[in-house]
Amino acid sequence: MDSLIDKAEDGNVDDVAEMLCKVQNKEVIDTIEKRLRREKGDAVSVIRTVLQASTKATGGRKIGVSLCKRLIETLERNELSSKLASNLTGMLLTEIDILHSSALAEISSVFVDMVKSGAIQCGKGLALLPKILSALALEETVSYGESCLNGEQYKNHVINSVCSCKWNTQSVLHLAAMFKDITLTSEELKFVLEKILRMMRELELADLPALVYQLLLLSTKGHKKLVIDGVTKYFIEQDAKYKDHDPNEFSEDLLEGDNFSIETLRQTEGTIILHLNFAISMDQELGREFIKFLKGNQSDTSKVLAPFVLALSLSLSRIHRFEGQIFDLLKATVIKNFKDSEKQKQSKWVREMVPDSCEVQDSVLSTIQNSKHGWDHVIQGLVQLGFGLMDACGPKGAFGRIETGSVQNGPTHSTCMLGSKILLHTFKTHDLVRAEILEQIFNRVVTKATSPVSHYLELLSSTVMSAPQRLLESSTKVREVFDYLAFLLPSTAEELLKAIHPLLKLSMSLRDSLILVLRKAMFSRQLDSRKIGVYGFLMFLKNFRILGGLPSSQASQSFSSSQVQVDVHTRYNPASNEALCLEVMGNLRRVLTQQADVRLMFYQGIYEALCKNTQILGTVLEILLYQLKKYYEPTEDVNPPVKLNLCITAQGDQMYLAEPLAHLICCIQLCLIKVSDIRRHQDGDHDDTVTEDSNQTQQELEDMMDSLVTRMIKSEMEDFELDKSADYSLATSVGTKNNIFSILVLGMYESLMEYTFNTGQYSESSLRQTLQLYDNYKKLSDVLKEKASSAAGKKGKVPTGHKTALSLLSIRSTTEILRALISETAPSLTENLTILRENTDFRRHIVNVALQKIQQIQEKGVCDGAEGGDRTKLLQHLINMAKIFITYYTENQRMEEDGKRDKSKYISGPCLEGLMGIMTIISQRYSDQFCHCLCEMVRSDESEDPQEDIYRHIKKYQRLVMNILISDAEDKNMKEVQLLLGVIQILCKQLYGTGSQFEMVLDWIHKLCSEQSIDDIPTCKLLFSMLMAFTQQVKSCPPLLRDLSQDIHSQLGDIDQETEVEDKTHFSLVTPRTAAPILLNLVLQQTERELDDTDWVVARLRGEAGQASDEEEIDLTQKEGHERSICTRLGILVTAFHELVQSAIPVGACMENMVKQATRLYGTLTVLVKYYLNLYQQRTGHLSSRFEKLVKLIGTHLTQHCYGMITYIQQTESEQMQQTVDKKKKDRKKQAAALNAGKVRFMKESRTIPNLIFSIETLEKFLIQLTKKSKVNLMEHMKMSTSRDFRINVATVQAVMENDSGSSEEEEEENNGNEEDQDNEEDESEERENTVPANKRPPEPLDPPPTKKFKLGKKARSDVV
Repeated sequence: MDSLIDKAEDGNVDDVAEMLCKVQNKEVIDTIEKRLRREKGDAVSVIRTVLQASTKATGGRKIGVSLCKRLIETLERNELSSKLASNLTGMLLTEIDILHSSALAEISSVFVDMVKSGAIQCGKGLALLPKILSALALEETVSYGESCLNGEQYKNHVINSVCSCKWNTQSVLHLAAMFKDITLTSEELKFVLEKILRMMRELELADLPALVYQLLLLSTKGHKKLVIDGVTKYFIEQDAKYKDHDPNEFSEDLLEGDNFSIETLRQTEGTIILHLNFAISMDQELGREFIKFLKGNQSDTSKVLAPFVLALSLSLSRIHRFEGQIFDLLKATVIKNFKDSEKQKQSKWVREMVPDSCEVQDSVLSTIQNSKHGWDHVIQGLVQLGFGLMDACGPKGAFGRIETGSVQNGPTHSTCMLGSKILLHTFKTHDLVRAEILEQIFNRVVTKATSPVSHYLELLSSTVMSAPQRLLESSTKVREVFDYLAFLLPSTAEELLKAIHPLLKLSMSLRDSLILVLRKAMFSRQLDSRKIGVYGFLMFLKNFRILGGLPSSQASQSFSSSQVQVDVHTRYNPASNEALCLEVMGNLRRVLTQQADVRLMFYQGIYEALCKNTQILGTVLEILLYQLKKYYEPTEDVNPPVKLNLCITAQGDQMYLAEPLAHLICCIQLCLIKVSDIRRHQDGDHDDTVTEDSNQTQQELEDMMDSLVTRMIKSEMEDFELDKSADYSLATSVGTKNNIFSILVLGMYESLMEYTFNTGQYSESSLRQTLQLYDNYKKLSDVLKEKASSAAGKKGKVPTGHKTALSLLSIRSTTEILRALISETAPSLTENLTILRENTDFRRHIVNVALQKIQQIQEKGVCDGAEGGDRTKLLQHLINMAKIFITYYTENQRMEEDGKRDKSKYISGPCLEGLMGIMTIISQRYSDQFCHCLCEMVRSDESEDPQEDIYRHIKKYQRLVMNILISDAEDKNMKEVQLLLGVIQILCKQLYGTGSQFEMVLDWIHKLCSEQSIDDIPTCKLLFSMLMAFTQQVKSCPPLLRDLSQDIHSQLGDIDQETEVEDKTHFSLVTPRTAAPILLNLVLQQTERELDDTDWVVARLRGEAGQASDEEEIDLTQKEGHERSICTRLGILVTAFHELVQSAIPVGACMENMVKQATRLYGTLTVLVKYYLNLYQQRTGHLSSRFEKLVKLIGTHLTQHCYGMITYIQQTESEQMQQTVDKKKKDRKKQAAALNAGKVRFMKESRTIPNLIFSIETLEKFLIQLTKKSKVNLMEHMKMSTSRDFRINVATVQAVMENDSGSSEEEEEENNGNEEDQDNEEDESEERENTVPANKRPPEPLDPPPTKKFKLGKKARSDVV
């Protein structure tokens, strides 16, 4: 044996071949294996020589095969050093192909056995299998047992054997790496990839990145889509599995291993995302497959927005060529998700057909949370996505006008808010992008001057409140924004200062920088810059309170918890705040020499500053006293008591307001009332807030205000140079001056009324003074109304009802006066308040002012006057107003003795209008407190079930509605019914659509519509719209639409005048007066919504069918159920249109709308036909019997009647135009106008009617295609379309032909009579076949009228089989 080894080392192949015939194979193999393990001599050279010699030796094949088997097993046991194993493997790769094919086949079977037994441990031996299979593939025949295969077939057999057996988890990676070196066909590659993807679920998380890397290498050969789908599906399942797991939440029963697996999972996902990113950057085709994956799953947004897929998308967005596509797809997916959620909320049928969509917000925020585990490559994409969503879906300016404070809702707003949350959470989580997020926010605020930036400022405010100290790290960027502050819009600058002001508490340098900027703004030439300066200084007064004033409960300041901690550590110096406020007040004194708008801002803001910083009251009162003295007439005997001429200024011929005197007096009276409150607190707390100097100033101001009240009562209009006959037009300087004077005087009256009422404490004298001031106010206001009405009349305009001018009354005083007028019941005050309550004009004026305030809050979220910008106080005032309105309305339902009510005396309508406005505000702006507010309005306690609380209130308003409807009064106030129904509608929005309470409300609405006879069109319209909307949420709406369509047909009659329709309706509210256009338009609008839902569901089903896999075959029954539901729904809508197209609808807008919706119906039916065509093309479905019935219904009950409707439209319009022309033949101008009107109608018809016909023919075209695919004759009941190029009157043609043949007149008449009788019989038989539903039309008479005319092409269609 030693000699053999020596010969082998020398490379003497022939001698070794001779010696192999004389020794035992096992002995040779054992000797070689020992030398390998001991690394004695050149064992690799020995093996090479032995293998070469085995091919020459007699019977050497067996020793070659056995040696290779032993070497492979040794390699897999990993018993050799790495260097030796590498050399051995390299040698075997070069020498193994010298073996015979049968030997190679036997060796390959060793690998299959090793895979089955789980002997693959390190994969070093597996490197030989690709070489062996490639060598075998070149052979023409390979012996395998008793059979022979060609090389390719045998290779395929080995691959199938390896992939069909169970793999040990330790061998998966090695097998995957081995397959990349094998040349595989497409089917073999697919088989291998599917096997590896299935094994992902059995591997440890730590092994997955390497496995995915091998998959990506395999994907270069093909089936990239399979790899993308498999990897994403696995991690989507893992994310769903750990969806509800909070890594920050620990409990005693939570194992440590779970936390480790979560951490490992996130790190594994991050590594795999990096692998995919690198692979896609190298292989553009793989990136295209991922884009196709995103596009293909648009119908199922839960896949696209899953945390792993979203993170992968954001990581790939860093690749420039995919950036735009990925962000566009993500934005579209997010918006679609919100739209789908909105659609599901509105329709019960949609909720039944499609399960709830994924919570996009949870998925996106989970991605941000996961990105903390080292996903730095995802962070930049998160920032871009957040800003992309906010840019695309933020509020838009209309025609250059930027609306602020309006309520934003809907899918677009939800998308914008999601973008804001992404940026906020990313800012909190990652330090890397904080500076970039701030910079982009500031850039958008500064550069977007013509579009709203409120959403960016809200984001900035949230960022400041959540992490103020982190923003201080970017204080340089904040200072840069301060430089642009004076160039922003005032509203934008105000919101920016509000957002940043908490930082001023933490950074002295920021505060000093801002003060310098505000000083410069105060001296700017631009008016807006000066306003910004005033607002900024007022903000300092509000937020830098001088210590020693009222406690924080009375002079509140809002801080977040983080700010409070900072305050504790820095310990504010009261002296520094006092010096700052004195400096600010010095700057604000200059305001009183600037424009009226700047002064106005000062007057409106200084009161709020005084409320929060009471120590400045002395300075404030001095400034206001100094300013009032300029315009106050000190002589008591002189009227008027103010110098109005100083309040205006002239520039050329133009007159301008120089001093808003009314606002100055309003500010003074508010401050005096506040000082009185402070004095009361001072007496109780022994505080020294009010000093002697301020006492003297206060007394002087109070004396002046009392004098103003007395003298303004005595003053007449003429004292102010105003007269009934004076010029009030704005076209002349005199008229402009009078207008300015009148506005100032009206404002002064209101301010003094508020002052007198608040300081008088319900004394008789103060109440009388209040009424006297109001009388003067009313006289001047009536003159202005009269002048406005006469001016409108001169210009040819119809005078409209005068709207109350913007009132200076504060919302607090408005509420107090309302309470005194309506709900105050204290015996000691009732007698004095009778003075106010007897004046109905004053009461109506105060209610109108309250409505004005409510409307302002509804539109902007704030109102004019004191406390108009404080959300908390506004809500309390609104609740108090609602209490008053409810009290008044419920107590004034009683009639007078004669059964009537004096409408001029009662204000029930305005009270209900105000109540409805308040309900709307609370539901939109305070929705989280709705139930609490509702209970507070009626002074009741909240129950455990908020839904029951809301329903209890709904029942109360239902009773009020019924009280009006069942009353015997001749003049029922239907306006009140509409308002009460509006309140019920608002309350129902707070109910769950699936709850029993909502269904009870729907039953009540249905009963009203069925049993009540109401002739008021607006009320009927509101009831029917509520009925349809509520029905859509609770049950299927098409049956309701069918019933309403039957009622419309019953009330309007048939297009064939000789056809009688039974005068019977399902709903009593449907009358000839309400059927068209009110109810018809509502039915058509609801039909459009139903068709939208149907299109959406069909598109969703089609998308699911396109993505269907073997695992989803279980849902075939569910899919067929969905198809039946769609067909049933469309069948009911077809039946509804069967009634509508035969109804004698007035030709015009209503008929045009009806034709459009009929076109839309055919479009939806075509979409359904295309869906079935797609099923046959993919071989994933078949026609349902319900669909065949639907097609039959379309042919027998819809299409032919549509052509009859077209004929009716054209004949009716032709007759109307001819009548109009005949009437106006004498007047050529009128005749031309009538012809032009006819042309306009013709142009409309040229679009709508051809569209309808085209949609009918499109449906028929696709039905023919589906007939060929399904082998079912769907065109059996579809009749030939009518020729529209020309029409042939059959009777006329026959008569002409008989005349030409020379027949006698008697024969002609007889023949014509016979033909008419025959046609009538055919008409009758066809109508009997198409009559639906039962009992809608009475039976035809036995003897039809002899002169009945044919409908369009009726005879021609009846002859077609």
